[in-house]
Amino acid sequence: MNDFYTERLMKLKTFSTIALMVFTVACGSAIPKESLRQVDPGITFQGLIKDPERYRGKVILVGGQIVSTTVHESESWVEVLQQPLDWKQRPQNTDASYGRFLVRFQGFLDPVIYAAGKKITVLGEVLGEKVQPINEMAYTYAVLLPREHYLWTPETYGGPSIHFGIGVGGVIR
Repeated sequence: MNDFYTERLMKLKTFSTIALMVFTVACGSAIPKESLRQVDPGITFQGLIKDPERYRGKVILVGGQIVSTTVHESESWVEVLQQPLDWKQRPQNTDASYGRFLVRFQGFLDPVIYAAGKKITVLGEVLGEKVQPINEMAYTYAVLLPREHYLWTPETYGGPSIHFGIGVGGVIR
């Protein structure tokens, strides 16, 4: 009888350890912690968008919804509508925004994958500013060179990140 309880206790400990590991991985952030140390905490997006040249060379963490992706010969430009980030660095589903920014990626990014409407989080170095039209208005964008980025898929973005369910099991008597 003692072996029965010892075995059950071992199974419970093993299950608890595995569950804790899964929970820890599921609650991880989009950008690695080591990279987050590069971010200058004194820079807000509101400050950046007012004077991008002032923050040239600084590293910032921002995110939002992709507006468009434009591919050139050796680089791709992603225009992003800034949105506040949650605790996992995921852009929130909100209409709140302080403006737009551009991300200059080296090489080819497929516009179908980096499509309008998808969410993206970027840890990037401020390169300065670029003026381009939005409809008939000249708009000054902050330009970032990404050091890290995370493209959110609908599966990783929507719904709760923890799921509970009921399954088929046995009866313990």
